[in-house]
Amino acid sequence: MTPSQVIIRGRWGRKEFTEPYRQCVDMLESIGVPYSADTDEPIDFAMFFQSYPHEFFRSDLVKLRRDNPFAPFFFVLGACCEGMLRTAGPLDSPFYCYAHAWHDREIEQMYRFLTDQRSIFALPLTAENDEIAQWQSADTVSGSLLPSAVCRPPSQKNLILTHFGPFGNDSAMNQLIADEQRRLGFAPEFCYRLPSAVCCLPIVADADNSPPEKILESIQRLRRQCADNDFTVYVDSPRFGEKNDYIRAGVTRVLPKAR
Repeated sequence: MTPSQVIIRGRWGRKEFTEPYRQCVDMLESIGVPYSADTDEPIDFAMFFQSYPHEFFRSDLVKLRRDNPFAPFFFVLGACCEGMLRTAGPLDSPFYCYAHAWHDREIEQMYRFLTDQRSIFALPLTAENDEIAQWQSADTVSGSLLPSAVCRPPSQKNLILTHFGPFGNDSAMNQLIADEQRRLGFAPEFCYRLPSAVCCLPIVADADNSPPEKILESIQRLRRQCADNDFTVYVDSPRFGEKNDYIRAGVTRVLPKAR
């Protein structure tokens, strides 16, 4: 089997890219995948740290795509790229995230792809934004760099807390979460407030679009009520530091709902 090859381009020394670049390099070195800014060999994956629109010449990207027609192009977009959907989206690639919203999920998906596991980067290069979002909402990412299959006893119950955030109930999102929990082998039950005896049932909650400080308050309040329960919270698009704050506050895992 031909070893994987990865290229990484861009100004990864910029402060906004420091953490994504470090995680990427650590992951590649842990699995022995070589990386460089360029190579004459066919590549399996290309990662671009893009500081501003049109930083990478279209002719260079076209040539790279022609030489590597099936390699995912993954763009980490800097602050000057905000509003790319209205201006200049990444060329010929549905895969991107903003540096301010970087999440361990991105490295997890790269790891899966480069080790021949189920990954978002295996989606067609013609995938649309709604397809990407649907895949992300249905994928369970534990946050570790090691593959972890979700194995649950058939029909094990869990609770979906419908009024976790301060802005009320998003019934559509709760239904999406319930569908995903059923796919994982749970039998979800909706609850407005936690029952007096929750035992050790896993709890899932949607933080809607609440401010970070409100999400922290909700996590801390819920953790005081149930000290040992597995607790997953869905957040619209948490920044890297915010995700760590939520973990420290007591949540078991944070799953982003959007890029």
